[in-house]
Amino acid sequence: MTHLVSLTLVLVIATFAHFTSCKLTCLTRKSELSGTSDDDQARVTCEGDERMTSCLSYLPGPGGHGTRDGEFIEVSDGVVTCLARNGVGGTGVRAIARCCTEDNLQCGYAGSSKSGSGDDDESWVTYAINALDSEDCKTQLTGCSGNTFWRNYDGSFPKSSVSQELTAIEDNKCVAVNGGLGQGVWATAVYCSTDGLNCKAKWSAKSGGSQGDTATVSCDDGWVLTGCNSYTWYKNNDGAYITDNDECVAVNGGNDHWIYAVAICCQIQTT
Repeated sequence: MTHLVSLTLVLVIATFAHFTSCKLTCLTRKSELSGTSDDDQARVTCEGDERMTSCLSYLPGPGGHGTRDGEFIEVSDGVVTCLARNGVGGTGVRAIARCCTEDNLQCGYAGSSKSGSGDDDESWVTYAINALDSEDCKTQLTGCSGNTFWRNYDGSFPKSSVSQELTAIEDNKCVAVNGGLGQGVWATAVYCSTDGLNCKAKWSAKSGGSQGDTATVSCDDGWVLTGCNSYTWYKNNDGAYITDNDECVAVNGGNDHWIYAVAICCQIQTT
């Protein structure tokens, strides 16, 4: 789906902790809260020579939990923007961009078609390795987002085994999942490439089921967090954020079950 909206710059709050693997360096940029009306948006961009490797969103409250419509990426006149969308009854969402630099890092952005409206129906984007990728420079999934207009949203994740160890991302696939009573979701994937780039997924343990319960995951030593996701089978997903210590934290909106945090971790492998 193409989102045709005008771009408005907002105050951006940068997290200044930097983490480096070879020459890959990333930081987190956050928007102010959106308005509280249905479909109000918050937006944030990266700066200078930074590349946006992922876009996520978070509904901090104090109320309206489980009403987040998710996040997506818009590219207009060469400007890449991460947008978060507030849902009906929401109290405002924050857009969060992961912004990375490396001498030759290049990133592209791809959106899916809408999923079906059944519970757990999926929408996804994939990137098959092709002739444009060399042995040393293969395109990798660095970020995975999802959004809807109808708030019943389970979340998004890189397709992989549910493992608390670094695990391969299958077919570079980004998946967004429709929740019960939802009317469809879209996925947005970020694909980046540079010599030696290698990316994997890592899942947290399950959170508790109460509103505000969190699940946390971080990358292993030598790996850099480029993407952060939240996912549950039971909607009421308040999204995810990244701490100053590069932890990916998913927040339960109060679904009486659980939520996962899912990190995308990348490194530049040198010979």
